[in-house]
Amino acid sequence: MSTAADGYVTDVAYTPGFYPHMAPVAMRYVAALNRVVPPKINAGFRYLELGCGLGRSLTTLAAANPQGEFIGIDLNPAHTAAIEKDIAAGGLTNARVITADFGHLPKDLGSFDFITLHGVFSWVAPTVRDTLVALAKKRLAPGGLLLASYNAMPGWAHLQPIRGILRQYALLRQGDSVQRMRDALAYLVFIRDKQAKYFEDNPRAAAYVDSLIKQDVNYLVHEFLNEHWTSFYFSEVAGMFGSAGLAFVGSLPVFTNFWDLCVRPEFQDLFRTTTNRLVTESHKDFCANTAFRWDIYANAPRMMPEVLDRLRDADDLFFRTTRASITLPYQANLGVVTSTVQGPLYQSLLDLLSGKSRRLSEILSAPEFKGTAPADLTRAVDAGVAMGLFDVTAGPISETTIDPASRLVLPSAFNKALLTSDSLGGRAVALASVATGTGHHLGDFDAAILHELVTHGRDDIAARIETRLANSGRALQQNGQPITDSQERSKLVQQSCDAFFTVGLPQLARLGIISEEANKT
Repeated sequence: MSTAADGYVTDVAYTPGFYPHMAPVAMRYVAALNRVVPPKINAGFRYLELGCGLGRSLTTLAAANPQGEFIGIDLNPAHTAAIEKDIAAGGLTNARVITADFGHLPKDLGSFDFITLHGVFSWVAPTVRDTLVALAKKRLAPGGLLLASYNAMPGWAHLQPIRGILRQYALLRQGDSVQRMRDALAYLVFIRDKQAKYFEDNPRAAAYVDSLIKQDVNYLVHEFLNEHWTSFYFSEVAGMFGSAGLAFVGSLPVFTNFWDLCVRPEFQDLFRTTTNRLVTESHKDFCANTAFRWDIYANAPRMMPEVLDRLRDADDLFFRTTRASITLPYQANLGVVTSTVQGPLYQSLLDLLSGKSRRLSEILSAPEFKGTAPADLTRAVDAGVAMGLFDVTAGPISETTIDPASRLVLPSAFNKALLTSDSLGGRAVALASVATGTGHHLGDFDAAILHELVTHGRDDIAARIETRLANSGRALQQNGQPITDSQERSKLVQQSCDAFFTVGLPQLARLGIISEEANKT
């Protein structure tokens, strides 16, 4: 009998990371964009992550959505022990983790409004995938949303031989999975540099090797040494979940729901004449050479054919500009197509949404849009989100002024614990925002500045950061080279602190991640 551990690498822990696509707010928006009623969340909801790894997405989202109940499942006890430690340190009473494989879950687990599968579907045995599909059918509540990510074809077509040679060579080597992967990478670089015919005929694959050697080796172990690694065509995955009664809703990133942002103009007539969404998605993957997909499915979805339906069933989402400095014309290059946004309609939207976030109903009723058809205005808002002009948040956001010289605090115990453990850790830190319902990445150097600021105040902060750098063994770099001159290093640290106070701190204040300490009487 197969289990979730069959063929899966268990002697190396997975790499921690937060993935914004897994947030309920992101999944709900994609549903609303595609005229599907999203689950309600304000009064509470249930969220299940299958194969949660080290749990950074699970715990960050639990901190950002205190009204939700978050459960993670993972078979690796090293993973679940780390998650339990994070849950305790962050005071997350709404999160828990279960050590189990997918075929042996508690019978009283119940149903969920959201189920997520990231880094799982392409890496487990076929029998385990069957179990996952059965779980989705059994555990996803009516109207609930499921997110599944996977390696996709045809984007992997020219890269699959790399995965094959890495795994084949690693199996011949000695040591643990990390050492075997290092040996396999060295061999791959050797045959690439010696101009093996495969690399001569596939220059993109040759360039891909350079990106591999820069990756975290633990990530590469899980990505490439897994026995059951598989890439799928969209139609195959849609067929599996379709057999469980789940309907395809849409995908992330948001721009992937707009075919004119994914394919070049010469292909677009094909999409104008194709009405079947499942066929359209398959065509789009070939035109865009898609290598990875984040797909959302729904159980018994209810449709919202008209804009007014969306105002009734999904008007608890808020829109705001992604940054205050955006000006028109605005260009967005999303990988295949470069699109330009300009004109009075978008300028009015930028002006309206730059001060504070607003619901769709508030946008449609704004006096500056009188005479604009609601469907046209809604389409402009959604296209603006797809191209990075606007963000979607779970709650209202407004401009907040903050005095960096005042005593600043982190309202979230989870964020406090995260800064303490992960500052200068070599990875970006994702801090939870209740206002947005998701996490927001902060570079680990900025995280150290923030940690020093809330712990010891602003005085002599640059000097304290330099001391932390020295103690951590971390070297500052400029143009890819380490800075050895002490004066130059001090200057760069001071510039980084100044930039954080000017740009980073106001943004964190807007998100409610940091605030001024309340006066005590």
